[in-house]
Amino acid sequence: LRAAWPDLKLYLREETTSAACDSLHRGHLDCVLLALPYHCGDIESVDLFLDRLFIAFPEGEILDPAPTITADAIDETRLLLLEDGHCLKDHVLAACNRPELRAEAAMLGTSLHTLVQMVDNGLGVTLLPKMALDAGILENTHVLAKPLDADHPARRIALAWRRGSPREKEFNLLANALREAE
Repeated sequence: LRAAWPDLKLYLREETTSAACDSLHRGHLDCVLLALPYHCGDIESVDLFLDRLFIAFPEGEILDPAPTITADAIDETRLLLLEDGHCLKDHVLAACNRPELRAEAAMLGTSLHTLVQMVDNGLGVTLLPKMALDAGILENTHVLAKPLDADHPARRIALAWRRGSPREKEFNLLANALREAE
């Protein structure tokens, strides 16, 4: 990306999806990366890639040699989720398609790193996006991960901007460059 656009200045900021959407609508941000589906109001977006969900569990807990784990195999009394306000929690629940998981989650974490530490200490299992796995979130832990086997086991990562922005052409060029870098 830097080689193709040496003068491009990107300012990266991590925040909840609702805060990112609010900043976008207030004009504080030109465009944002979002995990969809998420209702962000009057925006345009272009999908970049799919981000598969994986079930993370302590070493030795799941001995099934199958390459994937079904949502039905998740013990709701051991499921660890992000607390309300994190769109990943909603994506996980939608992918699992088990409404009882919302009410039965064993504990709630404030971040993916907290959830991984909880799993590493044997408190339960959680679901993580492939992006987090690729970034090394499981390094130096005794946590393993297998892909979720479900009807919709991934969330869509998209670049979004305010509808009617005069920079739509540039945002589409950026989206193409991000896709190529992926």
